[in-house]
Formats: sequence, C-alpha cells, structure tokens
Amino acid sequence: MKKNDEIKLCKNKDCQKVLPKDYKHKLCESCRNKRIDKAKDIVKSTLVVGGTALGFVLTVITKGKFGSSNKG
Repeated sequence: MKKNDEIKLCKNKDCQKVLPKDYKHKLCESCRNKRIDKAKDIVKSTLVVGGTALGFVLTVITKGKFGSSNKG
C-alpha cells in the first residue's frame, strides 16, 4: 500500500471520520467548527470578566463617583 493510498481519519479521538484524500486539515469540518465555537466562548467569557473587573477597579479608584451626575 502506497502512502498516498492510506485512509485519512479525523484526529479527534471521539470522531474518527474518514476524510477525503485531498482534504488539507487534520480535523473534519464538524470538529473544526466545534473547536472554533469553544474558542469564541472563551474569548467572550474573558471579555465579560475583564469588563466587570475594569468597572470594579474604576469604582474603587474614583470612590464611587465615576459617572455620577451630582455636582457639588
């Protein structure tokens, strides 16, 4: 059996779908989409936590006067 005749499988241990011979990625389309969705969720969570922390820090630094309309 030549190297070109070998069957390509998805590298995800839970998937193992057969990939086309000329497919350029290691993961099937479904597994690639799941990985991208996970990365997006991590980025969103990080931004939410960072925004919350930034609001807390601004409140502490300005002693609660940040964004208040009381003048005097």
